[in-house]
Amino acid sequence: MEESKSYIVTQNRDYFLSHNMEYISLKNSSLKKILKIIKKDNNHVNIFLYDNEKNKLYGYYEIDLKNNIQEDKDYTNIYISDNYKRRRGIYYNLENKYSDFSIYEIDYKTFSKLKDRLIILNDNISQTFFSCSIENNIFKYKAIETYPSLYVADYEKSFDYQAYESIYKEYLRLIKYSNSENDNSGKYIEIGSYLMNMLIPEKDFRKHLLEGFRIVYLHLDDSTYNIPWDILSYNGKFISENIIFSYNNASNVIHKNKSRISNKKIKMAVISIPNDDIDDKNEIEYISRIKNIEIDIYKKEHNYLEFIKVLENYDIVHIITHGYKSGIKLSDDYLLNSIGALENPPSLVFINACNMEEINNKLSKSLLSSGVNTVISGVGSLADGLYINFIYSFYSNLFHKHARINTAQAYYFAYLEIKDLYNGFMRYRFNGVPAYV
Repeated sequence: MEESKSYIVTQNRDYFLSHNMEYISLKNSSLKKILKIIKKDNNHVNIFLYDNEKNKLYGYYEIDLKNNIQEDKDYTNIYISDNYKRRRGIYYNLENKYSDFSIYEIDYKTFSKLKDRLIILNDNISQTFFSCSIENNIFKYKAIETYPSLYVADYEKSFDYQAYESIYKEYLRLIKYSNSENDNSGKYIEIGSYLMNMLIPEKDFRKHLLEGFRIVYLHLDDSTYNIPWDILSYNGKFISENIIFSYNNASNVIHKNKSRISNKKIKMAVISIPNDDIDDKNEIEYISRIKNIEIDIYKKEHNYLEFIKVLENYDIVHIITHGYKSGIKLSDDYLLNSIGALENPPSLVFINACNMEEINNKLSKSLLSSGVNTVISGVGSLADGLYINFIYSFYSNLFHKHARINTAQAYYFAYLEIKDLYNGFMRYRFNGVPAYV
């Protein structure tokens, strides 16, 4: 069966202010072009509506070209099917500006990607709580889901350490090289598939887990924390294409955000620790382009007190430095492994440093325990500038003045936007809970 044609239509702002949308207006010249393209027996068309002023995309909708009412000689009013009731729009930056009532065709791949983003934005996100442990060579997990339906899975089996060690050694060999997820994506998928079969063998739960987009909150013991959940794969794809794994090992990840309550402008700090072998120029330049927030840049070494002061005085803190098994570099003679309590923790900390997944590196966990809602941290060896599109897309989505989205949605939207340029799993982990900053 041939796929329906899909288009983006620009409409004037008054259209988006209406809560009783029944039809759209198209230029007759545009309508004739569509009618020439589609077959006579395919009168249903999928469309997105685009607001040039706000750079936002709405939909998707269906229009039936048989049911239209002529208004004047230049425009035709066409009835719209608004079955999806998705009123919130996604941030979408068109390369060119179009006048009102412009229309152009998009391919099915683009349509699917935009549709998925709108579904995620407008629907409640499925959430699964997943605890996992290994004791006395017995692997146990328990999963509980509360939305969209109650689902409980409880499983235990003997754990084959020798089989796991062979998988883990291959993972460590690959992950120590930056960009290895692009160069060796097939190898990662292969060992990720073995790992998937080993960790989640129950077919019903696996099928349920992969139905639609969801956040899986991981609660892991010391034996399972180092398992590379990021590379789990199924049917030749990383399951991170549909799932955000949230590393949630913290005593407190719920904190009242003060900046939104007081309606103050969001404040962001960029801490870049000077290193001869780290090129931070492009990263800082990209972040500086972000609009609607106040940004302060600190290109200097920090001691503990200076670092804590920054954390307590900003809503978002972005860190650029070296990361090691034992912590991150704040100066030539000081590695930070963890922090204590914070009087006024930020909502979001983004740590662009290597090796943040190491179990001896306690910084991400301690930040969550101090009251930070979301920590995004690096995995393995990161190449300078390779993931700059992800960072810029993440912040652009999060801080778009007409889009109210949380850190998990911004994280996933950024992944969707760069996925075509990126073959691997994400080299960043989402830690904690979604937060509006």
